[in-house]
Amino acid sequence: MRKTLIATLGFLAAQTLVGQTVTTYAGKQYFGSGKFSGTANNPLLEDYYSNPYGICIDTAGYIWLSDQHNIIILDGGTSRQRGGYMLDPTEPGAIGRYRATGTQSNFNNPRGIYINPKSNSIFICDTDNGQIRSGTGFVNSSNPSAWDGLSKSNPDDDNAFAGKYSFLGDYQDGIKSAAFFSSPEDLVITNDGTVYVADYGNDCIRKISGNNVSTFAGKGLTFGDADGIGGNARFYAPAGICLEGTNNLLVADRNNGKIRRINLTTAQVSTVVTGLVAPSDVVAVDGLIFIADDFCIKVWDGTKLKVYAGKAGVSDYKDANDSNARFGELGLMAYRNKDKSLYVCDRENNVVRRIPIIQSVVTNFTCNNVTPTVGQTVKLINKSSFFTAVAWSISPSTYTIQAGGKLSDTVLYVSFNSTGSYNVTLTASNPSGSLPLTRNNYINVSTNSSAKPAVDFVAVNTMLSLVETAQLVDMSANTPTKWDWTITPRKFSYTDGTDSTSQFPRVKFSASGTYTVKLVATNANGNGTLTRTNYIVIASNGISQAANASMVVYPNPSKGIVQIAGVLPNLPISIVAADGRMITRVMNGNALDISDLPDGIYWAKNIQHGLTCRLIKLN
Repeated sequence: MRKTLIATLGFLAAQTLVGQTVTTYAGKQYFGSGKFSGTANNPLLEDYYSNPYGICIDTAGYIWLSDQHNIIILDGGTSRQRGGYMLDPTEPGAIGRYRATGTQSNFNNPRGIYINPKSNSIFICDTDNGQIRSGTGFVNSSNPSAWDGLSKSNPDDDNAFAGKYSFLGDYQDGIKSAAFFSSPEDLVITNDGTVYVADYGNDCIRKISGNNVSTFAGKGLTFGDADGIGGNARFYAPAGICLEGTNNLLVADRNNGKIRRINLTTAQVSTVVTGLVAPSDVVAVDGLIFIADDFCIKVWDGTKLKVYAGKAGVSDYKDANDSNARFGELGLMAYRNKDKSLYVCDRENNVVRRIPIIQSVVTNFTCNNVTPTVGQTVKLINKSSFFTAVAWSISPSTYTIQAGGKLSDTVLYVSFNSTGSYNVTLTASNPSGSLPLTRNNYINVSTNSSAKPAVDFVAVNTMLSLVETAQLVDMSANTPTKWDWTITPRKFSYTDGTDSTSQFPRVKFSASGTYTVKLVATNANGNGTLTRTNYIVIASNGISQAANASMVVYPNPSKGIVQIAGVLPNLPISIVAADGRMITRVMNGNALDISDLPDGIYWAKNIQHGLTCRLIKLN
């Protein structure tokens, strides 16, 4: 069982970790640096950036970007200047540390950007000034950000958020205004307002809490490679950092070629990923760790490191699928949940690239019968991959949806009211996009007025629990006018106003076991009969289990948080106990919290895809 589970998980991971189409999201590609647009607002793909490096997503989903001298917001289809010198970055006056509003402010090689999750204000690693700067968040395009920094009229008045100006960098803990940083590269902010900084030049991780700067992990001015607690750990040029959940910090330890994890409660530093070349950043998404390294994006799934997009060791520029894409030297990355995509600064090509994390949809469908007679119900089945929603369209409109269905169902039962040819379109979608598939003249409806019924029927689900209702669907040809259903044993009742003479009866069972279903359908020419023996199974454990289920829960047994593989993230999951009690929850990504459940055996069921697997809760 254990080997089977591991093999299944490996297969699912291989399916879900295939890279996606890399596209240029913003910026006009060129080599070198120093180009500028000359205007404050430009179409995304028409703006020029100069060595873009830092990137983050604010609480409204806007993308913020830093380049050699600018702070920019990517607002819909527009690249808007929010701070820094607007013209040639090599001109005198382009660099500085003045506080002002919008383009009257200036910076010196700003890099990491982060959004305060409570205030939506912006924090910047002003790298070559050795300071942490802050500005107001995005309200609208008419209100540029106001930035802190040095007063233009008083050289002794510097209200930068943290750090004392140092062109060459220095190292000192203490109150924020007197502390020194050396080339701060990236930063994050926790929900309580604590700021963690990757102090690249000082080979350590700094912490800003209240009015104080301290060294949280590593030892300032001392590089090395060692796990340990707090000051006993060693880093060598820590670059990008990210929060992993609420209590861990991941660090791209560039010159050690590693990803390190720091527990924010204990300050314990451990090594997570090795074998990297020179990682510039790391992002944690739904249990996966994505790494910008060696001209490509790599992913660590907990057991294996692989290239997700691009080609290791090859620098170029190409938008394409997964391994066919090419990047230049990479800066920092950000993940936007709204479209399930990574955004990465391709600093060598002076652009921002977008990489979806979920698969692009592949739309497909089938029908059990494409030559029905008038009134006969057929079954349209969605066979798409990587979808979160579907929408059917049928023309002409002379059809009827049966069995309480709707056009957004993955399986649609439909009958046709007149002869002729019908076109069917299915559009499958997920947050990455949508893809329609149309089959013209797909279903061709005829009539046979002299034939008796050719009986056929299905149950929408053949494996059910005692709390579920069975839906029977007549699919007989040649337009029957009467129906007579027989179910044995008789431990059931008809529900929702249906009975044994309904064309589409609904049935509730009162005992577990197997049930045989018989239908006699009649028209003016006679009748036909079909019996399906032991057709419906009512599970004694309180839940049905799909025979070909591919959903996997791990770790299993679990005390609290489990990961669910084989389904898309953020979908509803029904948790059913042995007594039939049902709880519906929504995954957080692919994680599901069961910590409050009593110990016992449950079934986790993905409602949308009909997949089921056993789940064991143990303390």
